[in-house]
Amino acid sequence: MPRKPSKTSWGGRGGRSGNFDDKHYFAHDDRVPRNDGSLYLGNRPRVSFKTQARPARDVPRGLALACLDEDVQMATSSNNNNRQVIMTGRNRGIQRGRNSPVPHRRFRMGLAPRIRQFPIGDSNWYKITIPYGHKYDKDYIINNLLSYIAPETFIPFMYKVVGNEATFYVDDNKIAMALADSDRKITTTDGFKLQVRVSKAGFPQCEIDNKLKERLKQAMAKRYVHETNALDLSRFHRDPDLITDYFCALFRPVMLKAVLDIVSEHIPDLEALNLDGNKLQLIEKLNVLDKKFTKLKILYLGDNKIKDINQIDTIKDLKLEELKLEGNPVCNKYKSRQNDYISDVRKRFPKLLRLDGMELPKPILFDVADEGNKMPPSQRMFVANAKAQEIASQFLQQYFLIFDSENRQPLLDAYVEHACFSMTMSYTHSTNKLNGYLMENRNLYRINDTNKRQKLLKQGRLPVVSFISEMPQTSHYLNTFTMDISLITDGMMLTTVTGLFKELDKKEQPIRYFNRTFIIVPEGSGYCIRNEQLHISQPTDAQLRQLNNQNSETQITNPGSYTPSSSGTAKSLSVQLPEDVKQQMTMTLSQQTNMNLEWSLKCLEEVLWNYDNALSAFQEFYKRGQIPAEAFNK
Repeated sequence: MPRKPSKTSWGGRGGRSGNFDDKHYFAHDDRVPRNDGSLYLGNRPRVSFKTQARPARDVPRGLALACLDEDVQMATSSNNNNRQVIMTGRNRGIQRGRNSPVPHRRFRMGLAPRIRQFPIGDSNWYKITIPYGHKYDKDYIINNLLSYIAPETFIPFMYKVVGNEATFYVDDNKIAMALADSDRKITTTDGFKLQVRVSKAGFPQCEIDNKLKERLKQAMAKRYVHETNALDLSRFHRDPDLITDYFCALFRPVMLKAVLDIVSEHIPDLEALNLDGNKLQLIEKLNVLDKKFTKLKILYLGDNKIKDINQIDTIKDLKLEELKLEGNPVCNKYKSRQNDYISDVRKRFPKLLRLDGMELPKPILFDVADEGNKMPPSQRMFVANAKAQEIASQFLQQYFLIFDSENRQPLLDAYVEHACFSMTMSYTHSTNKLNGYLMENRNLYRINDTNKRQKLLKQGRLPVVSFISEMPQTSHYLNTFTMDISLITDGMMLTTVTGLFKELDKKEQPIRYFNRTFIIVPEGSGYCIRNEQLHISQPTDAQLRQLNNQNSETQITNPGSYTPSSSGTAKSLSVQLPEDVKQQMTMTLSQQTNMNLEWSLKCLEEVLWNYDNALSAFQEFYKRGQIPAEAFNK
């Protein structure tokens, strides 16, 4: 009869101390019946020593090597109680019997192995193997492991039984260490010790086929909220409907693309998307969001692995109103610079109203393309008051009519006694330089001398008109004029006029751009200029092209620029001009010449709708006194 081992036996398999709760079992009995049908001898495990024996497969290799110290020589006798193990080398001379209470010097706390330390990598995925796990249900194994490592918890990914082994994956280093510590410490219902093997592994792979796509659709259907048009894909790789058979990690580009393709096919009008906790590190593949989901306004990317703020440039074309980045490494860079964080994010998303659950001030949008907030189309005339428009139009038409004449002295009546006038210009290095205006340039950014500023300011109507009379002879293009009346009160009217004019004194007759701001005040029975600012610059290429197009389409040019060759040509031009253009030209000529609409229409028809020719004809016949009085009856 073999002698029962004592409580302090050191000969147990796997190098572990006895189980005080169950003295019959020292370890999991992994022996199986032989093919010849023979069974075990007895129910208790045997201890055998064989020549050149390798460590038992239940004993971790590191633990077996730790038990050896240089040369080991074993001598046995027929009496098991007298069996001795003689250690040579550094332990030479120390004899320990089988039941010796003296432990090996390398063991400090019995033969229990130390907790394994696993390398922490970017993936942090570990494969858990349960030898002979085929004998137990999945729930039984998982529940026992959860009970052992409590309060820690885990989710088993892709639990499978292959042969005699059950395997699954976990994605946390701490959990992997706790599971490794549970090896042989859980006694099953049939009396065996549950073995748990842990190995570092890359994340589990799965093929994206039609079967998986159907499962993805089903999983996403329950995550979609129709009322808010929102889809929750947070921690998608942990979806309970998928983890048993598939590992659907969205940080895998191929998986992310497959999921987004399915979403865009079935929910193209998606407005909110939650991608929290998906271990996203490289988000370049999200650049398709603005093309697939044009209505997307809310995006959650929290608890991922985004390290740099520039990474979100990938999605900056999205018109987001709410964004979540909290929980990413990039946020740690802004812990003490919250304003910089908001500023850097808003540079990418100017319309953002909410960041990481925090309300942001409403943005001020300038030059931001927005279909819902389009700028109104530009107009040549902006006037809020119809009466002011009529007054300003008549006044300015008479003003420019005299300004383009050979004698500008009548403009004395257009200014009040103490009027002020100043001129500025933009100097460029183009061929048509503005040298003639340089000496009178009163640009306050360039002129710091107070005396010079005062000298360049023309005060009084005589100095103003004297200065204007010395300016080059001009011809303004009335069809390029714009007029804005931005301020109207009972005592004044602020009017801005812009357009193009040609200098006639020079041989090349250069074209200039002007911007004139008038403060017009009531004076007697009419109106006069209280203050005027004139700015002259070179026209842009776009303005010149527009002028040429207008001249070619409407033939509104300088006197003599168009001469009809036949009545057929006149009829053709008359057809080309739209009726609203004809009406506008008629009204403008009537206001500028004080003729009624009937005679203004006749005048324009006579010169084939050439406005400048009509105005020149009126001036010529008016000087001769050949215009009848009935032409001025209104």
